[in-house]
Amino acid sequence: MRVRLRMDICFILDGILILYGIILTVLYCRLRVRQTGTHTHRHDEHTDTYETIKMDKKAIV
Repeated sequence: MRVRLRMDICFILDGILILYGIILTVLYCRLRVRQTGTHTHRHDEHTDTYETIKMDKKAIV
């Protein structure tokens, strides 16, 4: 009887832990999507990264 009770408690705690993990994952993904959606890129199609940081490009030989 005690073994069965302990197993039930373990299953309940496992369920709570899985639910907690799912909730944290959803909240993290929502946060990342919100930050990505509000982040504006300053680069247009003609701006090169090296021009932005003022470095010279070296030719690949």
